Amino acid sequence: MDRQKIYNTLFVTPDNEEGLKVAAEAVKNGEVVAFPTETVYGLGADALNGDAVRKIFEAKGRPGDNPLIVHIWDKSQIDDLVSEITPCAQALIDAFMPGPITVIMRKSDKIPNEVTAGLDTVGIRMPEHPLCNRFLKLCGCPVAAPSANLSGSPSPTTAHHVMNDMDGYIYGIVDGGSCRVGLESTVVDATGEVPVILRPGAVTGAMIDEVLRTRSEYAGALKQGQVPASPGMKYRHYAPGCEVRIITISSGIETIDPYEEKLSDDKKEKLFSLASPFILEAQSILKDNPTARIGIFAGNEVKALADMAGDEILSSHLCFYVYGNACDVEAAAHGLFDGLRLLDRQEVNVILATGFKGDGLEVAYMNRLSKAAGKNGDDVPSKAYNEISEGGGEVPLDFFDSVFTASVLFISDDDRNLGAVLEGLFTQLIRKKGPFCSEESIRIGAELYAESAGLNASEGLTPDVRMCEAYRRVTGESVAHHLSSRMEVYLLDSNDLILTVNDQQVLTLLESYPELKGRVYSLSSYMASKGLVMRGERGEVASLAVNDPAGGDDEAYSHTVAALKAWLEILFPYIIKDLGAMRFC
Repeated sequence: MDRQKIYNTLFVTPDNEEGLKVAAEAVKNGEVVAFPTETVYGLGADALNGDAVRKIFEAKGRPGDNPLIVHIWDKSQIDDLVSEITPCAQALIDAFMPGPITVIMRKSDKIPNEVTAGLDTVGIRMPEHPLCNRFLKLCGCPVAAPSANLSGSPSPTTAHHVMNDMDGYIYGIVDGGSCRVGLESTVVDATGEVPVILRPGAVTGAMIDEVLRTRSEYAGALKQGQVPASPGMKYRHYAPGCEVRIITISSGIETIDPYEEKLSDDKKEKLFSLASPFILEAQSILKDNPTARIGIFAGNEVKALADMAGDEILSSHLCFYVYGNACDVEAAAHGLFDGLRLLDRQEVNVILATGFKGDGLEVAYMNRLSKAAGKNGDDVPSKAYNEISEGGGEVPLDFFDSVFTASVLFISDDDRNLGAVLEGLFTQLIRKKGPFCSEESIRIGAELYAESAGLNASEGLTPDVRMCEAYRRVTGESVAHHLSSRMEVYLLDSNDLILTVNDQQVLTLLESYPELKGRVYSLSSYMASKGLVMRGERGEVASLAVNDPAGGDDEAYSHTVAALKAWLEILFPYIIKDLGAMRFC
């Protein structure tokens, strides 16, 4: 289903009561608005308006045979929405609403087929999120809503996740902060005498059994052509654009502080057994593919062991999302979708994610993670999702608690042609792949920039006209505005990373400024420091050498720009990591 940007999406902050009223009025008028719940963000429309509900499917690119959940603010609304409340359903409503549960009942005639995918049942949910409750009450109608993400991609647990996926495609987004639970609601079919769990969640099977004093069942796999009774049953959900591999540990075992001053031998052994499978798997991946970038969704212990290993090449290929203590399934569940999104944004090839054994919240967590890993269902992330992963959209400056700056300096001989191209290409990548935040915390923003200078440059010269033409042919942009700069000591001091065009320029700098060691590399030696070794046709190690095309033909100029563009795109994730930054999600 094709999506079209037709809105200047309204973003409502938590303290904007007037904005909340405007968003609710839009829902009354048939528009789609994303809103927070304690589980994930929902993409809501008037559940009694079939035309409005169809807009949800258009915004998500969602298959029409996937039913939606109807959200209410008061239990008294249920009578109008269903035709029967079984004793099983009533017991679940009394015990768990408001809360992270959806109860499937026979629908009333008021619910249009667009909500239920033609089924005679409907899922009813009453969230416990206070801002959600206020919003639903202002809407004055039951609100049908799936999760507010592109179909097939990880569910959103912050308003900024929603903005990444939905900016321009829906009327508005209500920001309610980070979702407390982080996994979608438990869905229970209560149309019969025995409850059937269609989708596990924070309300576990044991909790349901205790209330109903019976043994609940779990739904089996769908048969060919069968319409799912609940979201999340048929298609591959929650999937980033890269491969996900699960590394299973046991939840509930002793928490180990890896930074404890003197770890006992017993704790060291437990730490190694807990964390080493991630490191060994990462090493195996790099052995097969030395250019691979690896995301790790795991606990403190895994990050600590990777730091202790002291393997600089391995470390340069790893991106971490640390959710807390490794065995804390609640923390892992809360951070799962955020982690999958954030790691995917770092352009990793594979994500190694913690899996859990257990029959509580572990069941819901593994349900989502297994789908993300493609273990269940046949859907894949949509083309639209792959496209939006290129850029993270606008982030208000006041979102960050603080902002730091970091920069890279490109050095050539005369800073006319190659210097102009390198600075221009890197600046384009910053614009394309931003915004950025600190590698340590998403609450700290990062402003990145590039400069260039020449060891023997004359000040204020513009690039060769033919280089300007080649740059425009390859990139569609211009470097004609670039003015050459001579390398000065203050430029070396004010930049965090220095990359030269060739090896001789590094030697020249280090002869005069030995303190730059570890901060200055040629493009070729920087690649080698990350294990990105190039080999020639006969298998010999090759050096990245880019010559100034001055005096050559148009093809030589274009080849130079294209080559530098290709190399910088490979190096970009490593450079921003060395600058202490990562792509914000």
